[in-house]
Amino acid sequence: MNIFTYQILSLLLLPFAFFRLLLRAFKQRQYLYYWGERLGFYPKYLKNILKDKKIIWIHCVSVGETNAALPLIKILLKQYPNHHILVSHSTPTGRETNLGEFERIHRCYLPFDIKICMNLFIDFFQPSVGLIFETEIWPMMLYQCKSKGVPLLLMNARLSNKSLGKYLLFRNFTSNILGKFEKICAQSEADRKNFKKLTRINIDVIGNTKFDFPTSKKKLSLSKALKKELNISNQILLVAGSTRKGEERVILDCFKNLKIKNLILILVPRHPQRFEEVENLIASKNFSFAKRSNLKKSNQPPSIILGDTMGELRSYYELSDLVILGGSIKNYGAQNPIEPLSLGKPTIIGPSIYNFQDVVQKAEKHNLIYRLHNVKDLDLLIKKIIALKQKAINRQNLKDFLKKESGASQRLADIVNQYL
Repeated sequence: MNIFTYQILSLLLLPFAFFRLLLRAFKQRQYLYYWGERLGFYPKYLKNILKDKKIIWIHCVSVGETNAALPLIKILLKQYPNHHILVSHSTPTGRETNLGEFERIHRCYLPFDIKICMNLFIDFFQPSVGLIFETEIWPMMLYQCKSKGVPLLLMNARLSNKSLGKYLLFRNFTSNILGKFEKICAQSEADRKNFKKLTRINIDVIGNTKFDFPTSKKKLSLSKALKKELNISNQILLVAGSTRKGEERVILDCFKNLKIKNLILILVPRHPQRFEEVENLIASKNFSFAKRSNLKKSNQPPSIILGDTMGELRSYYELSDLVILGGSIKNYGAQNPIEPLSLGKPTIIGPSIYNFQDVVQKAEKHNLIYRLHNVKDLDLLIKKIIALKQKAINRQNLKDFLKKESGASQRLADIVNQYL
């Protein structure tokens, strides 16, 4: 494949891209909004605000990448008081992720990866530098930024063995595309080695910015308010966070067999468009349950609470006695384990960890997580942990682990400084 063939395919697939947005809108209405931005058209008022301003552009496809970028964004706001920061996204949940109230932060959708659309985007915002988070490798974006003199850095980059296999199918094309980056800043040595199989450009191992995510006092107070609202006192709270399709059934079947007194399950699906599907699944199994979005006062909390609101997962983790990490039970590569670990919560991580393999392996060495290698043993592991009455993992081990792994955001900021 070459860039010309890629562009022809992209143009042919454009109607299907809009059709896909329509399909997604059936479950998440926000996909109907800002279609002009998907084609590279942005509001005039934004042009007026940004006129003659220096722009640092950061692309974060969804929630995970946006949270990963937040510590770096705060550093850049402080270090560059005359710059504005443009954060582009690909999903509504990414765009709605809270970044705080800052007049110098602006949000938009990244357009489809088509030459004219990308040119409109670059010409409108005229960024001084582009910081692309994790593994967003869009060929036309890279080509057009290179041709227009916008340096691009791949930040907090990760490349699992599974993804590497896909890129190797188009090795020459991928190598050419990656060569358009000025630098790749990898999360781990394993990521660096995988990227090295695809490109010869400079790759630094910087670490994972998700270790720098701050614990907000406001969020802790929200946890206390949530505990009161949920009417939780002496109950044992099991939180299954960011679960993916197929995992809720496994967790619910396990929960049914546990028969542990005062045990409450908070089940939080990863994607909001699946809230109704998971609600129907819980109801089909005849559990007493309540939705977080529609809680009613009662003397006794339900056995299951469906976390069907956005932005409260960290509060659930703060309340929990035990966490099951979504995305790791089925083969999704796991969601971010750093959040519950940083809060000191005992965390069960299933067999699928390829998205966070480095973090999980390091946490294992510090005895900070419980690995579940066989999903059939989930109930036994939960009973074992609850019997230990260990409501927090070893504090000194955790402190040493977090101290060693933190600081990636500042290191990235130092690299960005070379391009501003």
